Amino acid sequence: MSGTLCVISPGRLATTRDGRVQVDPKTAAGMERYATSWPGDVHFVARAGEVDERSQPFDWPRPQDLAFDVSFTDDTATTVRGIAPRTVLAPLELENAELLGLGLPCALVSDYPLRVRWDNVRLDPRLSSVDRARTAVGLSRRGVLLRRMIRRADGLQCNGLDTYATYAGLSRSPLLYFDTRVTDAQVASAGAAAPPPADTLRLAFSGRWIEQKGVLDAVRVTKQLHDDGIPVRLSLLGGGPLEDQLCADPHPAVRVLGRLDFASQWVPFVRDEVDLMVLPHPQGDSASTFLESMSCGTPVAGYDNRYWRSLQAESGGGWLSAAASADLAELVGSLAADLTEVARTRQAGLEFAAGHTFEREFDRRVQHLLSIGAS
Repeated sequence: MSGTLCVISPGRLATTRDGRVQVDPKTAAGMERYATSWPGDVHFVARAGEVDERSQPFDWPRPQDLAFDVSFTDDTATTVRGIAPRTVLAPLELENAELLGLGLPCALVSDYPLRVRWDNVRLDPRLSSVDRARTAVGLSRRGVLLRRMIRRADGLQCNGLDTYATYAGLSRSPLLYFDTRVTDAQVASAGAAAPPPADTLRLAFSGRWIEQKGVLDAVRVTKQLHDDGIPVRLSLLGGGPLEDQLCADPHPAVRVLGRLDFASQWVPFVRDEVDLMVLPHPQGDSASTFLESMSCGTPVAGYDNRYWRSLQAESGGGWLSAAASADLAELVGSLAADLTEVARTRQAGLEFAAGHTFEREFDRRVQHLLSIGAS
């Protein structure tokens, strides 16, 4: 027997008055896959937080309906010590440094390099130059401590090529993985689907509706192309603080669809109703939407940030644009006139995605954790 795998939540979670646990569907799906692949028990540990029932547009699960155990705690180290797991997987955050001193095999996981947080600060219009300067100093100090943690840990799992290139050399056992929720069957379904000919290029943006994700740039691109007489239509998927602004400015080429359930709505919509995903992220965060779009047979046009540049070069599943809406509009306009290029890139993205499905990535991560626990 391998013993227990203990996975630490990246944020504080809570329980509702009726005993439900604040575990979102994406987290629950990943934990369920760990429970399927790990040859032993799986335990999810989260620092206790306050309930905000407005923050999640879905029903939270009951603990007895999950295939893994859940603990909420004010003392993570003590809780983990009591579980006595074979292996621990924890986010690369300073608050988890104490877990490296428990004498248990521990791997850290990094979603993106620390500089992405600086990008978020730099792009936040609410912050002053003084605030940005203070944050830069704090992030520099944090970076030194995080690198020290990577060297101490038994392993490191890096989401995306940019994260791996940044941190892998510091770890004794690094692993590259790609965050995605699209399954083997869903990729196969997308590969079997033949996109129908259309006289309008169907675009979509998916993600949080904030400045740092570029949703306003996606709208600007669509409006510019529409004004230039190029037949395009943009669907906005997701939600966020800019919702009121987006809804207050209707346009005939833009429709606001909002949040879709991932498996039952988002995947079939992106597969069947979208020709090109437009993701103008000015910062290089490791957003799963890039790979998930390619996995549905939808290539991506995005800004030339460090994350998308490396993934695009590896997969061939999209195109790069300079980080300006006018340049992106020029790129999308050229694609509207060259659907053969869109079809070729669609196929390249699907071929890459077939090797990096939800099942494959989680199974590789489990094998990595087993090797750490056995060392």
